[in-house]
Amino acid sequence: MTRKTEWLVRVACAACGAGLVGLAVTIYATWPNNWAGVFLNERRNREASIRALEWRISREAQPAEHAFYQAWLAEEKGDLEGAIRGFRSLRDAAPPGSELHLRSALRLGLAYGRNRQAEEELATYQGLMAQHPGASRLSQATYHLRRGERDEARRLLDDALSRDTRDGSLGSHRQFALSLRAGLGAGPPEPPAQSP
Repeated sequence: MTRKTEWLVRVACAACGAGLVGLAVTIYATWPNNWAGVFLNERRNREASIRALEWRISREAQPAEHAFYQAWLAEEKGDLEGAIRGFRSLRDAAPPGSELHLRSALRLGLAYGRNRQAEEELATYQGLMAQHPGASRLSQATYHLRRGERDEARRLLDDALSRDTRDGSLGSHRQFALSLRAGLGAGPPEPPAQSP
């Protein structure tokens, strides 16, 4: 190896070493809010959710509840098609207006969303309008927020909160709806009135 080649190899190794040290310092300085910390936290949370669902399934005596948590476990493990089948069959078998019907429909919508079936997700939430108007509007609002459609989310939240003052349809989710609405700020400015 010539002196020049040896010198180039040393410079390249020093540059790689400095780059790795810089990367390590950056990761350390931004932990846990960097990509590595977020990935590890999400993985840890998913594993904890799976353990909790497995524990719940092992102790659930009600067949419908057992099936609900089985479908949820399938979703957490990444079997979205299996989760969709499970939640859909539960929703279809549960009496409309029941708590199980609502919970399975909401989880079904989320599974559709995670499976990139946006139209089915929105249709599932809209299908709750007659029996669960508050939950339907709130779910639709979060759907539109994830898509960046703030005006539509604002409209749905305003409608849900207005109806809730009359009929209490948001129930325990009123505070969540209020905090979402507060985060959206004022609506778009009204267009100026045109003179005749």
